[in-house]
Amino acid sequence: MNQFNNTIEFKQSGESKLFNHYCQFFDDFVIEEFRRKHDLDKSFKGHRALMLEIESYVQKRIKYDKKADFYNLVDTLKKLAENDV
Repeated sequence: MNQFNNTIEFKQSGESKLFNHYCQFFDDFVIEEFRRKHDLDKSFKGHRALMLEIESYVQKRIKYDKKADFYNLVDTLKKLAENDV
């Protein structure tokens, strides 16, 4: 029953199960911090600086097994910082 409810939530949110899985690695405080930094400077330099900061955050604070996991974590935090998901 619970698994069925989760499937409905995923379809309604418009995101994939993989995206929802990687979202679990970031708490609301971290997301809001990166969202605030994203909103401050939307120039190319600002975007590049944000990406470097996200990559550094993931490398230092989150344990991952494969490079694919690293890139998915970085991409997830980037999307969370850019959007109200």
